[in-house]
Amino acid sequence: MAVFIDALRLLKAKALFWITLAISVLAAVLYFSIGFNEEGITLFFGVETWENEFIRAGSPLAEMFYLGIFSMVMVNIWLSWVAVILALVTCAPVFPSFMQEGSAGTVLCKPIGRLKLFVFKYLSGLLFAFLQTSIFCLIVFFAIRFRVGTWNPSVFWAVPLIVLMFSYLWSILVTVGVRTKSVMASLLAALLVWGAAWISKVTEEYIYMAAEMGELPTGDGTMRLSDEEQQNFREGYALYSLPYKVLPKTTDTINLLQRYITVEGEREFSMTQLIGAMSGFGSEEDEVTEAALKRHSPVYIIGTSLAFEFVVLGFGAWMFVRRDF
Repeated sequence: MAVFIDALRLLKAKALFWITLAISVLAAVLYFSIGFNEEGITLFFGVETWENEFIRAGSPLAEMFYLGIFSMVMVNIWLSWVAVILALVTCAPVFPSFMQEGSAGTVLCKPIGRLKLFVFKYLSGLLFAFLQTSIFCLIVFFAIRFRVGTWNPSVFWAVPLIVLMFSYLWSILVTVGVRTKSVMASLLAALLVWGAAWISKVTEEYIYMAAEMGELPTGDGTMRLSDEEQQNFREGYALYSLPYKVLPKTTDTINLLQRYITVEGEREFSMTQLIGAMSGFGSEEDEVTEAALKRHSPVYIIGTSLAFEFVVLGFGAWMFVRRDF
């Protein structure tokens, strides 16, 4: 408890903590400002109106559209990118400052094991992501009730998923911070792994579509491959997908939210369904692509990512336990 309180006080003392929290609340309020009337979608609490014959007050598509903005824009852009970067910058000094002369030694003078101290110090760093995401989702929860008239607790799935995704990168910050005592080095390492994880995901999807579906995405659609070209991609898939298997699945972890969010408490949310309903017909090609993107199970996505995190944290804990203070 003392470690958690100390971490909370450290965060509260930083101006960036309050700035990031204020921006998160502002983003949630902007989401709250989107509503519906008889003509279509209203913006900024009714200041502007976007006329739409499919999405308006009382329309069955209103909730699906509102959830689409939450999962595709507010989560995929704000919580999983901007807010995470700000959280990494805010939390980056936690372990390097703790490793400075006298800081850790003072705590270790008390009857507490080094491994236990390391674990609780690591968990305390997740408080920032938890607090920020929880407040954001709480505002969104009431916004959905006020705008479309339904209570949708499935939006709170964003809290554990965002914290999980942050924990993958936080483990790298912690380990590099223990090794180098450098804020900049630990932050740079986390951002590099994050970028490598994103590139590995894009590469794996590209190779999979070529190997299993026989087509490649282009600027104008897709390009059909010959049988020989498809076979070449199949033979190279195991090698080219290896980085994706090893690295944490940051993007896929966030994308799990689209599987867990439900509409009217029973139907799984899908952007393909929304687009198909608005246009009057569904795209079979889009449905096939969406199924391909969901081929990995949540157990595989989270399990392999946590395995990476445990290995990295294990190395960091080993260095922390052996270091002289």
